[in-house]
Amino acid sequence: MANANDFVTDGKIGIDLSAVFASTSAGSAAMQPANPGATVRTNNDGTYVWARCASDTAAFDVVVFGTYADSASATPGRAFVPITTTNAITAGVNFGNEIGFCQNSVASSYYTWVCMNGTPRINCLVACQPKVPLYTTSTAGKLDDTLTSGYVIGVTINTSATSASAPWGVAQWPRVVNPAALP
Repeated sequence: MANANDFVTDGKIGIDLSAVFASTSAGSAAMQPANPGATVRTNNDGTYVWARCASDTAAFDVVVFGTYADSASATPGRAFVPITTTNAITAGVNFGNEIGFCQNSVASSYYTWVCMNGTPRINCLVACQPKVPLYTTSTAGKLDDTLTSGYVIGVTINTSATSASAPWGVAQWPRVVNPAALP
């Protein structure tokens, strides 16, 4: 369920931000709406990227991008998995990792549009407070306001997280950094 408030504004026709397509390795014969890595601009100063899911991901999960194997390709490609403190540190380079916000529920090896910046909904742990620094957690796909080694810069939530919600947030090209390395 993509953010219903977002719509494509860069002139690309027929883009459905809630689209989920099987990759060729998952046996799809359907033509995908974009090439992997393609981006579209949306209202609310948003940007979405067409990317492959490397591990089952729930709607509104925070995801980290890295180079993950694809059975249909001899060359590992850029894909995403739900973020944890561990994989945020080890995926790709140590810290500075690119993260996004998967607005759809996606099975492994499928493609979807992932929000890179704008106003996504964001899975957080219960009682996570708004407008404070957010950190990675050991719970896949979720952020929290409790200090860990994975500080997520460039993102905030607008309201407190409850057990039944993924609060709206604001993201501007967020990255994971080590708070100990900050000046």
